[in-house]
Amino acid sequence: MGIFDKLAGGAKAPDESARRARLAELTATAKRGLAAFAETGAALAAIQAEELWRLSAPTWDSWCSSELGLTERRVGQLIEAARTCSTLKETGVLPRSERVARELAGLPPEQKVDAWKEAVAAAGGEQPTAEQVSKAARKRKPKKARKPPVAKATNYRVPGAAVRIVPRKSGFTSYVAALEHALELARKAEQEAAKGNLRVA
Repeated sequence: MGIFDKLAGGAKAPDESARRARLAELTATAKRGLAAFAETGAALAAIQAEELWRLSAPTWDSWCSSELGLTERRVGQLIEAARTCSTLKETGVLPRSERVARELAGLPPEQKVDAWKEAVAAAGGEQPTAEQVSKAARKRKPKKARKPPVAKATNYRVPGAAVRIVPRKSGFTSYVAALEHALELARKAEQEAAKGNLRVA
């Protein structure tokens, strides 16, 4: 007889103390389940650090796949979440899900603590949502430097010819600088051609 069968009508209602004991038992089970991701991540971190996976697989990735049915990336997320929970122990409130803990990934430990405290405060001292944690974490993540716009190849029409400037990723400063340098090279080539009576390409 399962939990849901007991909930169906027909059974005699248990007394108050039995109900309280049942509540305590199920709450403990639920709490263990909520904390399981941290325990799982800590166990996986130990298996990886001690290289115990070598006893049954040629690579870490293949062990993750064959033993757990998970990708190496997913296992890495669980390990990171466990490390985050370990870092947050001092706050007295721990994330109840790996999804929430994952929002702090990539932050240094002290910033994880600061972001978590801010998220808990935003939740009124209760368990914050993933969105609240994400918002607090984003404030602390370094802003990505904007890449300068990539210069495009440009054609210039001049009397009797066409000049094309194709910027390279490194070393390109400006079209004018490129044209001036090309002009200098062209002059040298013409001078060399004049000395040897060579044809300039």
